[in-house]
Amino acid sequence: MRALIVGAGCCGASAARRLAEYGWQVSVIDRRDHVGGNAYDRRDKNGILYHVYGPHIFFTGQDRVWEFLAPFARWTPFRCALRVWIEGDSHPMPFQPETLRRLMPEDGESVRFALGREFAGREQVTVLELMNASDPLLRRAGRRLYECDCAPYNQKQWGLRPEELSPEVTARAPVYLEDREEFRPERFQFMPEDGFTALFQSVLDHPAIEVLTGRDASELLDVSAGQIIWKSGRAWNAVLYTGRLDELFSWRRGELPYRTLRFDMEYCAGEEGLPCLAMYYPEQDIPWTRRTDYRHLPGNPPRMDRTLLVGEKPGPMEGAKDEPYYVVLTEQSKARHQSYRELLEQIPHLYAAGRLADFRYYNMDEAVGRGLDMAEEIHRREGRTS
Repeated sequence: MRALIVGAGCCGASAARRLAEYGWQVSVIDRRDHVGGNAYDRRDKNGILYHVYGPHIFFTGQDRVWEFLAPFARWTPFRCALRVWIEGDSHPMPFQPETLRRLMPEDGESVRFALGREFAGREQVTVLELMNASDPLLRRAGRRLYECDCAPYNQKQWGLRPEELSPEVTARAPVYLEDREEFRPERFQFMPEDGFTALFQSVLDHPAIEVLTGRDASELLDVSAGQIIWKSGRAWNAVLYTGRLDELFSWRRGELPYRTLRFDMEYCAGEEGLPCLAMYYPEQDIPWTRRTDYRHLPGNPPRMDRTLLVGEKPGPMEGAKDEPYYVVLTEQSKARHQSYRELLEQIPHLYAAGRLADFRYYNMDEAVGRGLDMAEEIHRREGRTS
């Protein structure tokens, strides 16, 4: 059995490896000249390891995802600390009682006790839950966080007013009930010592997998007639597509909205860098939504005389060369994406998954897990061990 995987990112690479282990012959194509998707990293002219499409951190609470990836790299523990710049000062992310003590100095301690009382047994809640809490003090705390971070950040990130976005986007920011330094609570928090590019090269290093970079899906197949038409003289038993569904179907139901990023790169002395890997900026007078200091990334020396700072500026897609980074979730866009899923489901042997195809944001472990799930589904529905 032969499978074609379109996209060599977290989802596509994981699916390819699992299918190869099931006995499939797998072809993986990617229109870029590298594997790893948006997790692609490389060293710059100064030898600094950086993530070309923005910082990626691996963490997971899923045993199966960790057990799948662990053999493909040497890993180093990494518990990431991030911060957000609000009203002239930096605060830990996610929000926590310390944040509220500083943003609400007269009520901070009372908020801490109210959190424990209303959400007993919980490790974290969302800003939206605070805004809807029964205690008026917590509702006020939720509104404070929403107004100084969630609302301006979402408008800056998405280019829309908060009320125009899906509720699953706005006010979903977590709030820890206890102060903590680390960004995530998951059990497995590691980074590959040689970077993510080397990790996914290793994932795809299997005798049953061929990798073809610089190749576009449109060179190999056409689905405009409601079935897969092969264009290259080669054929496969199943296709897993991880790109944009609107592009796959030639924009038949209209364009799905995405936001792109533009990057500002700056070198500076190490002591002039950030106190953490990344700082978030919700306020409108600062051009970036996030800035990353790569000297904090495992794979770089612990003490560096110079560092690389990369700021991210989100904006609308303006041309074919713009990369789609973030889906813009509104009720209209979700309905349009569903109409494309319905077209997809009418075509035998064609599957779609991943950040772009599923039209949703995935953490790295979620994208890997999605790829493993799709490999199992394709093998169950289409295949037999060859």
